Amino acid sequence: MVINMGNLILCSGERTSRPYVFPSSNFRIYSIEELCYYLYNHVYLIEESLITDSLIDWIGTELKLTERSQKLKNMKEQGADIKTIVTCILCSCDYYNEGEIKDILKVLDTIIGMPLVKRNIIRATEFLKNKKYLESLRAYELILSSEGATDLTSEEYGSILHNMGVALVNTKGLSSASELFLRAYERNQREESLKQYLYTIKLKGEDIDKELEQLQLDDSLKKEIDNNIEIIFEEANESHSMSRIKRLRQYIAEGKIAEYYRDVDETIEKWKVAERPL
Repeated sequence: MVINMGNLILCSGERTSRPYVFPSSNFRIYSIEELCYYLYNHVYLIEESLITDSLIDWIGTELKLTERSQKLKNMKEQGADIKTIVTCILCSCDYYNEGEIKDILKVLDTIIGMPLVKRNIIRATEFLKNKKYLESLRAYELILSSEGATDLTSEEYGSILHNMGVALVNTKGLSSASELFLRAYERNQREESLKQYLYTIKLKGEDIDKELEQLQLDDSLKKEIDNNIEIIFEEANESHSMSRIKRLRQYIAEGKIAEYYRDVDETIEKWKVAERPL
């Protein structure tokens, strides 16, 4: 049993002292179980170039799985697709059951042939949907700093900024998120990004009328935003949530930043500010 990637991995097969190092991530593996774990948890990075001849040789020489290694070589020579090759590797040990293997193959079906940057966006958004906010932030930041970011459309770039804003609301608070929602709207022109920006402005106690005027919104959208915010505050008053706002202001006055951010998250959830990934 070893600890790898922050998880316990039970190794029943050969464990080598000479690891295989994935060139793309510089990550080291020492057993067939760790290889399966890596593939399963990095499914969005899987492409044909990942399964190199040196990896297949390593499976045979270092892990003593000579028959499996030869089978993989034959598959590659016969032009087997990446899905078939990954299935062969995952079936080399009992680390994942049949249902789990079918799950990863379904994901592969959706991403095969998709550019790496698009696959990484799906991965980051899955983190966000599962409320893994810090992981999603890191994943989105890597996307925007990658070479593939230049291939994103303005709308796609804006949607990433929007989703980063959602993650920030749940980690660092409203101020950082507010700026991202505005930048998202400037790029994607999506009404959802605009609304989230205005909601965060209102929740911070800033002048929303000034923002509406600067953004030159049409009257119908102004009325909708104002009406929604009015409903939110009415619900807050009726449910005694305004006492929470007073508490938030007291936290700021006393410098209790951690308590402030924790309570902000709860307040936003109760007020039904729709933080939906795009």
